[in-house]
Amino acid sequence: MKPLFALFWQICRFRRGPEDVPFAPALMAILLLAVAGLGSLSIVILSGVEQPRPEQDVAVSTQLMVQWLALAAWLVVVYLLLQFKRMGSRFVQTATAALGTDIVMAVPQFACFAIFATQSPESALAALGQFALLFVYVWDMLIKGHIYSHALNISRLQGNLLSLALSFGLFAISAALVAPPQ
Repeated sequence: MKPLFALFWQICRFRRGPEDVPFAPALMAILLLAVAGLGSLSIVILSGVEQPRPEQDVAVSTQLMVQWLALAAWLVVVYLLLQFKRMGSRFVQTATAALGTDIVMAVPQFACFAIFATQSPESALAALGQFALLFVYVWDMLIKGHIYSHALNISRLQGNLLSLALSFGLFAISAALVAPPQ
């Protein structure tokens, strides 16, 4: 386990790429479940930060479903891009690298979520937590760009733009699905 964490940390620091990740579909499946679980946990934690509302239970279940759909859509898009470039055999390693780095990036994200859960929204510490979360989000997009550039044999700029496009595209679709009723 420690060598895998070290490998994912090296990918987060742009020292290694998805080609260094072992081809292990079972590992990819375990990481997929872990990322889905961590995403679900973060939705539940953040929903507790807000003031309780009667419709909150429905909203949380909807958010969970949308989060899982977004994760599935991301996997499909990455698979189709790799197939389009005739590099479909790289899918397992690419997805494993991205999911593994998501696990690593979950540590600072949960630290930020803990700040949100314990501080009032107007506090200076909450503002620092928001800035830190933005930093982690940008770092995660750059990591994904690094992974995409290696996996698809494209430039680093193209990989980063692809990462940005996928991130905002999935965010826009998720936001549209979770839009509050009018």
